[in-house]
Amino acid sequence: MSIDPRSDRDDGARDSASTAVPVPEGAQVIAVHVAYESRAAQRGRRPEEPSYFLKPAGSLAGSGGVVERPEGTELLAFEGEIALIIGATAHRVGLAEAWAHVGAVTAANDLGLYDYRAADKGSNLRSKGRAGYTPLGPELIDARAVDPAALRVRTWVNGELRQEDTTADEHMIFRLARFVADLSQHLVLRPGDVILTGTP
Repeated sequence: MSIDPRSDRDDGARDSASTAVPVPEGAQVIAVHVAYESRAAQRGRRPEEPSYFLKPAGSLAGSGGVVERPEGTELLAFEGEIALIIGATAHRVGLAEAWAHVGAVTAANDLGLYDYRAADKGSNLRSKGRAGYTPLGPELIDARAVDPAALRVRTWVNGELRQEDTTADEHMIFRLARFVADLSQHLVLRPGDVILTGTP
C-alpha cells in the first residue's frame, strides 16, 4: 500500500520489515466512512456531509507486519487509505487554515473483518478495532511539501494492484482539509492524532 505525491513514482516493491510511524501514546484515530466518488458509487449513496467512526489507538501498527484473521471469520478486507497525522493542535479552525495543522501524510490500511459489520451497526469496533488492524507507513511525507489534491493511493494484495485513485477534486466528495476543519469543530485534534481519509 502506498501514497505518492508524484505520479511518476513506482514504489510497489517494499521492504517486508515492519516499520513504525511515530504516533504518541493516547493518539486519537478517527476514520471517515465515505470520501471518494468511486466508493459512493459502489455503495449506491453519496453523503452530503462527512461521517466518522473511532478506532482504538491499539489498532495502530507499523507497515509490513503480520495481520491475523481470527478463527471462525472469513471476510478480512483491505481498505487502502491516506492517513493525515496532525502536527499542530486544531480546535475550531476554518477550512482555509486547516491544512496547516497537518504535519504529515502516510499510507494506511483500514483493515476490517466484514463478518462483524452487521453486528457492529456502524461502530466498527469489532470489525476494525483489533490490534494491528491500522498499519501506517512506512514513510511520512511532510504535509507542507505536497498538494493535498494531488496525492495518489494504491493498494496491492499479494502483489496484485487492487486499488488506485487520486485526491483530485473530481475524485473526492470532500477535500482532505475538510476533515480537519470539520472534526476540529467538535474535537480538539492534537499532534499525533490520525485521520484516516476513506478508501476508493
